[in-house]
Amino acid sequence: MSFTFKHAVWAVVALVGVAMLPLLASRAGAETQAESAASFTAAQKQEIGEVVRAYLLENPGVIFEAADKHREKMEASAAKESEAGIGENLEWMTRSDAPSVGSKTPDVTVVEFFDYNCGYCTRALPDIQNIIKTDANVRFVFFEIPILGPTSKTAALWSLAAARQNKYFEFHVAVMNHKGPKDEGELEKIAKTVGLDVDRVKKDLASGEIEEALNKNIEISRKIGVQGTPAFVVGTTFIPGYIGEEGLKQAIAEQRKKK
Repeated sequence: MSFTFKHAVWAVVALVGVAMLPLLASRAGAETQAESAASFTAAQKQEIGEVVRAYLLENPGVIFEAADKHREKMEASAAKESEAGIGENLEWMTRSDAPSVGSKTPDVTVVEFFDYNCGYCTRALPDIQNIIKTDANVRFVFFEIPILGPTSKTAALWSLAAARQNKYFEFHVAVMNHKGPKDEGELEKIAKTVGLDVDRVKKDLASGEIEEALNKNIEISRKIGVQGTPAFVVGTTFIPGYIGEEGLKQAIAEQRKKK
């Protein structure tokens, strides 16, 4: 859940309200603060509201301070969870038979989480192609995350089936560059143009194994904290969003420095 200005206001209200509990508890004669909070009268609730309002009017900057601190806390927590998710799944993500392009013995591996209907993923493709042409020591692994509708999932399944015929990247590029719909009929045409055995693709799809592989991709993406596409894991660093060719190059260079 994203953090908004409204959340910051309520955080301040809650903090001030908690600070008022001892006062209200003594006035209400309650045995505990929790009991006092549960038995506030209308007058007491109005008093809390007036105190909170007065405090915020006199100290408006506290809202922004609370927002900044909360955002920092949430970002740190998300980064920690991403780091743990990457550590647990890095071996699987970078396995030798994962759909990929680039060096067979890379010093840096980049994992891209993408959707075939994602415009920014389409923009990222030439960035990846350019880096592969100029950097002989990097490898890009592709993780299908179909989040933009039924045809995203259909394209992802066909793409994983193409990997079984060692035609993954050719099919991937063709689907990414395809301007029309990505339904099964169009994907079959694309498959034929890149030399895939369509009957074998359909047989593999019917087995259910490819859908299991796709579900595993989705599960791993959630553990890492992927909330949209594209997203990247460069070495062991999680980077959400499109960062362009230079951004990818910089992230790769930083990983090499770490080594």
